[in-house]
This record gives sequence, C-alpha cells and structure tokens, in this order.
Amino acid sequence: MISNPSEFQSLDDMLNATYKAIISNGQLIESKRGKNYEITQYSATLSNPRVRTSMSLDRKLVKSKFAEFAWYLSKDKDRDYIIPYISAYNLEEQENRKILGAYGPKIFGSTETNKSQFERIIEQISKRNNTKQAYLTISEIEDYKHRENQFSSPPCTIGLHFLVRENKLNLTTYMRSNDAYYGLPHDLFCFTMLQELVACRTNLTLGKYTHIATSMHIYEDKVENIQNYLEEGLHEPLEMPPIKDCENSTLELISKEFDLTHKQSYLENLNDYWKDYALFSSKHYLNGDFDTEIWLNKFTNANMKLIANNSIGK
Repeated sequence: MISNPSEFQSLDDMLNATYKAIISNGQLIESKRGKNYEITQYSATLSNPRVRTSMSLDRKLVKSKFAEFAWYLSKDKDRDYIIPYISAYNLEEQENRKILGAYGPKIFGSTETNKSQFERIIEQISKRNNTKQAYLTISEIEDYKHRENQFSSPPCTIGLHFLVRENKLNLTTYMRSNDAYYGLPHDLFCFTMLQELVACRTNLTLGKYTHIATSMHIYEDKVENIQNYLEEGLHEPLEMPPIKDCENSTLELISKEFDLTHKQSYLENLNDYWKDYALFSSKHYLNGDFDTEIWLNKFTNANMKLIANNSIGK
C-alpha cells in the first residue's frame, strides 16, 4: 500500500537504513548550521517502540537520551539542567539561562487556566477512544519569525499525533527538519517514551511509532562517523521493559533525579523500572573513575543492564 512507510523492528535497523539512504541519495545543501546531505519527505515506522536504544558503540548516546526525557518531565527550560548531559544545548537560542525551544513546558507544562497538552491528550483518548484529534503541538506560529543567528531556529518538531486503532496507541511525529546523526536517535527515544506514558495512563497496548521529516540530513562533518557506524553491520534488537508506574508524582521524582542542582536522590521511592532508568543520572553514573561492576549490579532488569553495559563503551 502506498500509505505505508518502511517498517523496522529496532532503532538500529531504522538508523542503518536511514544512513544508507542519505549516503546513497542525499543532496549536498547549504544551511545556517553548515553543509549537509539531505533527503526529503522521509518516513519510517518502528514496529516496537520499546526498542529505542542503539547497541552500536558509536550510536549508544544512552545517558544523554535518558536525561533529555527527564528534562522534558521537569516542565522547565533550564539550560543548567541539560548542559551536563548534552553540551550542544549551549549553542541553542536562549535567554536568562533558559533554552527558548525546550519541549518540556510545551508538552508537560500547565497554567492556572489550561491543563498540559499531555493531560489533554490523555483526556481526549479516554473520553473517545477512536478520536483523530489527539494532536500535541510543538511548533507555534510565533516560532516562525526570521532569524539570522546560526543556532536560532524554530523547533524542529511540528507536532505529535496520537491515534488509537485496534486498542493500540500509535504515534506519528511530524518534523520540518531532523539531524539524522544526533537528533533522530534522541527524538525517537523521547517521543516513544512519551507514547508509552500515554499508553500507560490510558490502559492501552503500545502500538507503532512513525517518524516523518520533510528534511532528514547528515552534516558533512559527521559523514565519516556514519560510515563507521554502517561498517558495524546490524545489531540484535534489545527491548526496554514496559513502564509500570506512570503517575505524575513518579515522573516528578525522575525529573529531580537527573537534576544535578538537586542533591537529594529518590531511588528508594521508585519501582524497579524507574530505579533502573534513574541509574543513568550523573548522580549515579560517573564519567570518571568509578566501579562499573558495582553500578551495573544495581540494575534489576536484564535488558536494562545490557543497555547500561553498552553505554560504558569498550
């Protein structure tokens, strides 16, 4: 059927096919952030959204993904929260130490008069299971002013459309632009985590995840990295366990667990799933000299331990 994009079992399968397509067919274009090889009208589906991490030594990016989603959960734009995990945010458009394009407040933030988009999506699906209106907006009209600075731009993500069919929660993400090297692995991780939280809150089975980008590209200085990744070949898929607790109080503790300005740890208040998740915080996972075996043995789930072991590198 012409409506079906290519479907993959894992993030690595999707990355492998995406990178090959860009290397083979990408057109070299100029952009504010540098020359890049681009394919347009990209679309791909992940059949199991829980296989959201890469087992590649080059593409692991594990700790930064876990931290970025925790930053979303903080509902804040705080630059100092995310910089210890993703230094590239130092380059993003900001004001008063706040990242202007941060997704957390757009998804989870609420006001006295309006509930968050996250809560609104849950309410829509709970009230009418087959709704086609459960759409979460990231880009807004005021984001599209003209900008001259190299790293100032509207959000790359336009929006996310949640759709329940056959009692499964599917998610389609629409992007105007996507960096395939850094952006795609992080976006897919964060958005499938969000998808699973909505599925948990609405008592639905997790369906498929589809990623659509008008411009999918690799920057010229990352072509060698991409070629090294492709030389690794395919990787066995590794699935994260299902989320068991999706209450707002738990999500708040996870956001605090990754906040390095908040010294207290909440591991003992979390179930096994979220304990394993929180172990990727720099409160527990250090870049310097620390006993990796002791750290790895703290993981409860076998697959999470394998993901953690891969994140250390070889």
